[in-house]
Amino acid sequence: MRITRRQFGYAAGVFALGAAGGCARSSTAESGSTNDPQLPLTVAATSPWMANQVALTSDGTMFLGLPRFPGHEQTPSVARRGPDGAMTPFPGNGWNEWKAGDDGQNAFVYVNSLHIFADDTVWVVDQGGLRPDASPPELSTPKPGAQKVVQLDPKSGNVLRVLRFGADILPAGAQLNDLRISGDVIYLTDSGVGALIVHDLATGKTLRRLSGHKEMLAVETPAPTTSAAAGSGQNKHKTPKSDMIELSADGVWLYWAAPTGPFRRIRTDILRDPSVSDDALAGQVEQLANIPLSGGCTIDTKGNLYLSDIDNKRILLLPPSGKIVTLATDNRLLSPDGSFIGGDRTLYVPAPQTRLTQLFGNPRDLTTQPFQILSLRLPETFDGTALGDAVTGRRV
Repeated sequence: MRITRRQFGYAAGVFALGAAGGCARSSTAESGSTNDPQLPLTVAATSPWMANQVALTSDGTMFLGLPRFPGHEQTPSVARRGPDGAMTPFPGNGWNEWKAGDDGQNAFVYVNSLHIFADDTVWVVDQGGLRPDASPPELSTPKPGAQKVVQLDPKSGNVLRVLRFGADILPAGAQLNDLRISGDVIYLTDSGVGALIVHDLATGKTLRRLSGHKEMLAVETPAPTTSAAAGSGQNKHKTPKSDMIELSADGVWLYWAAPTGPFRRIRTDILRDPSVSDDALAGQVEQLANIPLSGGCTIDTKGNLYLSDIDNKRILLLPPSGKIVTLATDNRLLSPDGSFIGGDRTLYVPAPQTRLTQLFGNPRDLTTQPFQILSLRLPETFDGTALGDAVTGRRV
């Protein structure tokens, strides 16, 4: 059973992002032909630890997010690449030394996302507990203050800010997943219960939106394929709810999806308005497209979305035209995850091999080291579509 046989063309809502985040609807979404030219992938970096997130500063310094995935609990959670290409724990102190039983307030417990924006600081999303689908409650339930967002100086490693939220923003079962920033406003997804979280850095005010609404939930799908022989193991993986998140370059539109899709969007001014109820807000959500099972995404300044297609080991381009094109196919794209566009227009995609772990029913951990970060240079145009630069959170 291959989830990715679902085609975007049958979606009720057609993906069509405008260059500044606008949306144009059409009756059908075209799929790229099998003769589409594809771009070559190269190995940009390797890691001795499982890496599912990558981000770079403006000077090209690379940082990796290292999840404490089942079977890969021995990890520093965040790493920085040095001039010699080697990955070392970042910031290189107690933040990298969490162990079971610690309170997790000032250490990385389970880093799910890592990103860098226009100010070049490193933002880390820490879920504060191990995976509930693989760990007992005493390890998967975050201790007070353990679930957090941490901002660090990329050179010194000094902690610049730690955001922690109360039970009104992070109720039981909530799991911070990913974040994007526009100006002074941070937008986060909660993939545990399913919600959007809006935090204003200038005022300190935070809103939890659409908690548990159907727009935040994953689509029921067959269990993903694994390398395990039939009956050799039990697939315990639970699909996250609202997960991937992106912002248009002008900050007007927020996009999100569970790994199963569909992609949806809403205007950020409405999302930030506390006078608009969640029920009214739900009425403003627009569905854009069904998607293949995807591990991560990124968006460029032209409104093109880049998806990490898990089952087919592909990087897909979803441009404003609605035509779906395969940018690259490569057997090294093992469970491709959170991608990132660097300042030199290089697209980076980590391959954490999560499908080869026992969580997905394999009889043993089949991952191999080193873990790879793959990359490709984005041309000015691809298959007739103009490609943009990185969206950095600075409004354009």
